[in-house]
Amino acid sequence: MSGLSLADYAGRLYTQPGVKVLLLGLQDEAGQDVLLLLTACWLGARGSVADQALWQSLHARQRPWRQQVIEPLRQVRRSLAGDPVAAALREQVKACELAAEWHQLAQLAQLCEGLPEAGEPLPCIEAHLQLCCGGLLDQRLEQLAIIATRAGQWPDG
Repeated sequence: MSGLSLADYAGRLYTQPGVKVLLLGLQDEAGQDVLLLLTACWLGARGSVADQALWQSLHARQRPWRQQVIEPLRQVRRSLAGDPVAAALREQVKACELAAEWHQLAQLAQLCEGLPEAGEPLPCIEAHLQLCCGGLLDQRLEQLAIIATRAGQWPDG
């Protein structure tokens, strides 16, 4: 698993049954960032040690991009929902939003380059999710950690 890039891992994890609902629920109901949640799972699945300073850097890198690029695109996309005349425009905005998210995953991965891998996936994923979410207690994080641990058992490539 350690050979999977953040983008590859995120793409695979997001398509696992129930993950999209968990992530979007944590985003929309608990104010969490999907890209950071995916990064936490990836780091933990690799066995990387959870580090507060790393998470401060990840949040600092993600916050302005989310606020200035991703959230405005999301708002436009959502405002176009249900308007059949604007369906094509909505799809274009959605494509831009996804491209911005993939771009940002690459930026987050750069911050994580060279981190040592040392631990077992489940405890590491849980530790990263707790740092990512500022200690949020939410059963969905436990469910995400379990799914992400299974996902970390994919063969590389």
